[in-house]
Amino acid sequence: MIESYIPQEYLQYFQYFPDAQKVTNAIILLTPLFTYGLACWGIYRNKSSMGFSIDICLSMLVLSILRILYYFVTPYEISLLRQSFSMVFIQCLLLRTSLKYRPRNYNPDNLPELPDLLEELSQVPKALVSPYSYDQSEFYIHLISSVLQWISVWGKQGLRLFDVYYKRPGCFWQWIEQHKYWLFIGKFTLLFTVLTVFFQKSDAFGSTIGFIGLFVESLLPLPQILLLNRLGLVKDFKLVLLVLWLCGDLTKLSYLFFGTSQISIIFILAALFQMSLDLVILYQYFHFKKSDQAAPEIPLHNIPSS
Repeated sequence: MIESYIPQEYLQYFQYFPDAQKVTNAIILLTPLFTYGLACWGIYRNKSSMGFSIDICLSMLVLSILRILYYFVTPYEISLLRQSFSMVFIQCLLLRTSLKYRPRNYNPDNLPELPDLLEELSQVPKALVSPYSYDQSEFYIHLISSVLQWISVWGKQGLRLFDVYYKRPGCFWQWIEQHKYWLFIGKFTLLFTVLTVFFQKSDAFGSTIGFIGLFVESLLPLPQILLLNRLGLVKDFKLVLLVLWLCGDLTKLSYLFFGTSQISIIFILAALFQMSLDLVILYQYFHFKKSDQAAPEIPLHNIPSS
């Protein structure tokens, strides 16, 4: 123990220091309030949420709610549970502030529709099959090329769902009416709460909640990447959020590599993928930082605050 290396006459003073465990728990609890609170204050001060993607609020609310419910299936450290509750609170406040100060002329009906997926798939060249095709190397080359293009079309369509430039099906999370956001969060919470009550003893249900949370968390930076790429500036983006995400990535990877011996490779791949997205935002931040002072005029109806 560290006490053995400290002179006895100084040990009495350690009783005046706060308990390290309590300090750590307080930091875990207050970190979301501090970091996202700064983002909330920045939006309130500037009276604009132009550079902030409210998809982050959606991701963090879904993730935190699932973490809270996961505790009742597989209990974990209580300090992390408290952090999830604090995250829900600050994300609700951040969402409310962002919706209040988004552009007044915001209207998702002005956004272009998503490209027709079936039409794009129909444009992918097909590998023609004949009785002699399997003996020709060119056939397999065309087949692989068609499969890759097919995957590319699906991938692009998936990315467009995270891009605020496009109108999503049902204008999901792009609604004008603020009550629809809270209604969705309420329905989501109620649905998974009921499922948790009925399947609390099911390991499969716990694994499902964990997988959904892992998937949502790994894609957390993606909407912000697409928004910053559309805007071409980072004037209203809070660097403290990126610092928090990167610190979280390093902490998570440190635990996965050194803190446990039994971990699925999918957790490591998801953590590495999330960190790679955060590094993309880091590159965007420094790349677009110089252009903030001479930012071009951007039509608000094309780049909504979402």
